[in-house]
Amino acid sequence: MEKRLGAGKLFVLAVVSAFFSGWAQSLFSGALFGGLSGVVYALMGYSWLSGERAPERGLMLPRGLMVFSVLWLVAGYFDILGMSIANAAHVAGLVLGLLMAFWDTRHRAHNEQ
Repeated sequence: MEKRLGAGKLFVLAVVSAFFSGWAQSLFSGALFGGLSGVVYALMGYSWLSGERAPERGLMLPRGLMVFSVLWLVAGYFDILGMSIANAAHVAGLVLGLLMAFWDTRHRAHNEQ
């Protein structure tokens, strides 16, 4: 992502998704948690949707990996693994990444017309 879109885009996506996914998780579990999995889900969502909507940008994530990630996210809600999983951070990160990719590809397509 950094190579294709620049360090600024990666920085904004990482910081914004870290803040919002952390905030979402704190609403459900309090402030005592850690990790960057919400950022990872945001990056995955952004890369996947950007690749689907604007392949000329050079970003892509295989659909199979995205399907697996969403299934893994759903499995986290059923406590299959017997450990605490930051479900709210994962969902918030994924949704934010998808929204940012949608905005960026929509805005770009609008400017090209």
